[in-house]
Parts: sequence; C-alpha cells; structure tokens
Amino acid sequence: MKRLWTRYKQRVRQNCLGEYTRTDGLLYWKSKLFATIIIYLLPLGLLLLIPSALIVYLLNLHALAVAYIVFGLAISFISLHSGLKISFRKYLFLGLIYTVATTLIFFMGAHGAGLTYLFGATVFALLILPTKAGVMTIYLNILICIFHGFLIHYQIVDYPLRDSFQVASWFSISANSILLSIVAVIFMPMLFSGLQNTIDSQNSLRKKLTNHRDELENSLIEKETLLAEIHHRVKNNLAVISGMLQIQAFKEDNEELQKKLVDSTLRIKSMANIHEQLYRSHSFSNMAFDEGLESLVETILATIDNGTDIKPEFALDPIKLNINQAVPCCLIVNEVVTNCVKHAFEDQQTGNIFIKLKKSNNTLSISISDNGKGLPPIGDRKDRESLGFELIDTLCQQLKCVLHNSDW
Repeated sequence: MKRLWTRYKQRVRQNCLGEYTRTDGLLYWKSKLFATIIIYLLPLGLLLLIPSALIVYLLNLHALAVAYIVFGLAISFISLHSGLKISFRKYLFLGLIYTVATTLIFFMGAHGAGLTYLFGATVFALLILPTKAGVMTIYLNILICIFHGFLIHYQIVDYPLRDSFQVASWFSISANSILLSIVAVIFMPMLFSGLQNTIDSQNSLRKKLTNHRDELENSLIEKETLLAEIHHRVKNNLAVISGMLQIQAFKEDNEELQKKLVDSTLRIKSMANIHEQLYRSHSFSNMAFDEGLESLVETILATIDNGTDIKPEFALDPIKLNINQAVPCCLIVNEVVTNCVKHAFEDQQTGNIFIKLKKSNNTLSISISDNGKGLPPIGDRKDRESLGFELIDTLCQQLKCVLHNSDW
C-alpha cells in the first residue's frame, strides 16, 4: 500500500508540477501547491463523494448524484491523465470548482455551500493561476449570482425566502461572497508580489555569490599556478647555482676552497629541496617537514663522499611548517649533518646518524646524533667560529629556539 501511495504521488507531481524548480520562483510554488492539493483531494474526495452520491441518489436527487460522480471522474482525470499542460489542468480544476458551486447553488441556494465554493474558486485561482484569472473569477461570480437571481425571480428554482424578501435577499446574501472575493483579489496579489520580489532578490544574490565564488576560484587557481611557477623557477635557479659551484669545486686545486664550495653547494641544495617539495605538494603555505628532512639528509649523504658507509635512521613525527620556518630549520639540519658526515666518522668503516623530530604541544624539537667520535672539547675546537656555526647561531636566534649539545 505504501509503495502504491508513493507511485501515486510521483505520478501526480510529474503531471502537476512538471519540470519547474525553485529557480522558477513563484510559478514553482504555485504549481507545487496545486500538485499538493490534487494529491490529497483525490483520495479524500472519493471517500466523501461515494457515500454522498449514494445518499442524494436515495433522496431522488439524481442530478446531484450525477454531479458528484462527474466531479470524482474529473479529479481523477486531472490527477492521473498524462499529456495535459499544467496550465490546462489548473483551469480544468477551476472549472470543476465552479461546476460544484453552481450545482450546490441551484439545488440548495443560500442554505448550501455554493457561495463558499464561489469564494474558494477566487482563492484557488489566485493561488495556482496568474492574478488575471483571479480577477476574472470576480466577474464570473457576479454573473452566476445574477443568473441565479433571475431563476429565483421566475420561480425556476425553489427559494424559501422569496416570498418574504424577494430577489433582493439572494443578492444581499451572495454579495458577502462577492465582497470576500474582491478583498482576496486586492490583497493576495500584494502578498505574492512581495514573495516574488523576495525570491527574485534571493536568486539575484545567489547568482552574484556564485559568480563571485567562481571569480575567487579562478583567481585562486591563477595564484596557485603563479606560485607553483615561482617555486619551480626558484628551485631551477638554485639548482643551476649549486651545479655551477659543484663544477667549480671539482676544478679547484685548493682543497680548502673546494670544501667551502661544497658546503655552499649543500646549503643551496637544502633551500632548493624546500621549493621542490612545495612545488610537488601543491601546498604553497606549508610543507611536510618530516619528508623534507629525509630528502635533505639523503642529498647530503649522496653529495659528500668521505669513504664511510653512513646510514641514517629517522624517527619523525608528521609535522608541517611554513616556508619561513622550514628554510632556517633545513639550513640548521644541513650544517649539523654535514659536520657529522665530515668529522664524526674518521677512521670508521660504517656509521649511523640518528635524526628525531618530535612535537609536544606547541614545541618542536629536532635531535641529531651519531655513533662517531663526538665533538672535541671547547678549548680544542678551531671551527667554533666557522661560518657553519655562525650560521647555526644566527638561524637559532631567528627561530627563537634553544640549541643544546651534550659535547659542548
């Protein structure tokens, strides 16, 4: 039963709502209201019409019984028959209301619900059709009341109040329904006009927001493309510079100068590595610093050959840093690891470098250690004033970090 009810509602919505969407504004809501009315009117109407038709038939009101049956068939036709335009269904429904109204007025006069149906016809016309249709119902209501007044005057229909008040009583009573219809025609379009203006303004605002969003997305894509190109070109330029320095280092006979050129090459490569990672990750504000450390250490070990088989061991928490934090951190790691590779494993065949990256609350700690001979005492160290250590001190001040070393 539930499945049948669902299929019935889908069929009625398809016939009475069609392809209208919310973007169609008031037309969509009028059609949706019409579809909702028809969905519930058919089953409820049949439940009332069948016993009503049987009762009036037993009372020898055969014409009224036929009218009830025609009403039920017409509602079924409007609801379920395919191939009709929605506007035609609406006017057919309005005509059906008038059929019921005139039938009730003819048989029951002022004592029945005919005048209420006349007022309802105006209201439904305003709810589901253009305002002009509601205005036309006023004239139609007046004509029906005048025509019924003539029927009363010529005694074609029975009207109990005719002898006392004559035709004027009918016009006096029906005028109330006409007055209500006029009030509805005046005020309901004002309400609908306000609703339509609200819908139009919302649609206009939605369109502007959509256009603005599209512009922002396009602008963001352009900026991301530009940043990607910048990082790519910076990386390429740094690679060219490091390559030139490396070639120069190979051609130098001065061993001290050659070492300095190699050190400079590694510093440039550490910065180029950051730009390369930012370019590949498509994130131009933050980089995965843990991945960058691994790549940096591998680059250092591949560049410096000191005759020792050095293996790095990593214990890195996944951490993201912006470029202003990543560059000085990578330079510090470059200096420390380079120093380890150069000096920690003299006269050793193998060695290990241990790199740990930990984050605790808002504190980041980097630990670099090795199983080499360690740093000499402070008094015996000649490289404490070297460029590498000065660079480490400067970068630590820039990052506002604290440097610890167990051998110092």
